Amino acid sequence: MKFLVTGLPGTTSMLVEQGAELLQVALAWLKEELSEGTLECTYILFGGGGIGIVSAASHEQVLSLLLTYPLYPYFTWEVEPLLEFEAAYKSYISYYQDLSG
Repeated sequence: MKFLVTGLPGTTSMLVEQGAELLQVALAWLKEELSEGTLECTYILFGGGGIGIVSAASHEQVLSLLLTYPLYPYFTWEVEPLLEFEAAYKSYISYYQDLSG
């Protein structure tokens, strides 16, 4: 399954003294997950935070992954399951065909 993961800045701030090091470790983590294919893509949002597409078997697996992200405590997280577009369209088409008889 694929999940849209959004991390928005939370209420916990990182210490300025730790900022550069934490960001370097987080960047290495992201590159590793991208190279392994667990993280399909990731983007930074202009105002702070970011999004990514995660491949995982379950919500629990996404949680386990996020808990290993070095910046996890500094964000508020949203996880949304994604549907493959063609399969979803076919389901909706069938639904509307059934409604119209």
